[in-house]
Amino acid sequence: MESSLFPLLGLYPDQVSTGEIWRLLSANFVHFGWIHTLMNLAALLLCVLAFFMETSIRKFLFLLLWCCAAVGLGIYFFNPEYQPYAGLSGALHGLIVVGLIGAGAYPWWIRAAGLLLVAAKLLQENSAGYQATDLQQLIPAAVAVESHVYGAIAGLIFAVGDSLLGAMQKKTNIRG
Repeated sequence: MESSLFPLLGLYPDQVSTGEIWRLLSANFVHFGWIHTLMNLAALLLCVLAFFMETSIRKFLFLLLWCCAAVGLGIYFFNPEYQPYAGLSGALHGLIVVGLIGAGAYPWWIRAAGLLLVAAKLLQENSAGYQATDLQQLIPAAVAVESHVYGAIAGLIFAVGDSLLGAMQKKTNIRG
């Protein structure tokens, strides 16, 4: 069900330990079959359309790679039992968090409600006894719900950093 690139690009923690560090990023771009791929591509498209249409491609790619790296590192250090790990959903959670924090096109209360819903989802799916049974039927692998947390944290860090940089630039422009 996996592509022929999967063994080369999937995140196998043992292989990362031997120096194959590209897997920390590349695993986000391989998936457990076509359904998994299509679900993640659809979510990526919706994120871009909802939040990032006016973001530069450079900034968006940096954000995406930042979230992918955070997810890869999180899985590598804290969840090596996912062997292999693959998929973009962790990084997508980061994009959603950044989008909700920074999307000036939406009223603050909609963004706040969205962030609360994301937080509730993360708490629920990481609670004891949670099983992604419906999703599990579509993807022939365990859903790595921890990756969603790593991605969301990466998104929060990015949003705070981006806001601080924007404030510093604004202050510099006022003084200049």
